[in-house]
Amino acid sequence: MRHSVYPLIIYIDGSSRGNPGPAGIGVAVFSSDDETKPIHEISRYIGITTNNMAEYEALIHALKYVITSHYQTALIKLDSELVYKQITGAYKIRTAHMAIQHKRIQALKSNIQALSFRLIPRSQNKLANRLAQKASKSAKVTKQTFTQKNLLE
Repeated sequence: MRHSVYPLIIYIDGSSRGNPGPAGIGVAVFSSDDETKPIHEISRYIGITTNNMAEYEALIHALKYVITSHYQTALIKLDSELVYKQITGAYKIRTAHMAIQHKRIQALKSNIQALSFRLIPRSQNKLANRLAQKASKSAKVTKQTFTQKNLLE
């Protein structure tokens, strides 16, 4: 058993069927002492949006969880190279809607004591992926009407 400086290890993923299409997020929270059994899971439908926006929304939900936990520190693992490189400053943010998400993340990060990000292969992100896929498939989209949730809440 290895011990991390981060008591929480959080895997995140976003899913969009159609890109844009019905989208969901997946967040799997583990104790650094045991990455075999999650201590918390989030699988939530977020409306019609792109995969990149779903990835950002998954990160936002993970950060909110860290803030409300008594740990206040976490290592977040994600498989989205674009989101990882944007939040670590390696890539510029070129679209207004992603800039809004980035600002939300910066505001949330300011409430967390210690945070680190790690880019991982998709093959190591199976649970968060499964949770995101489940959520994106949960919507019953019809051609007549569809109401999108406000992502800025």
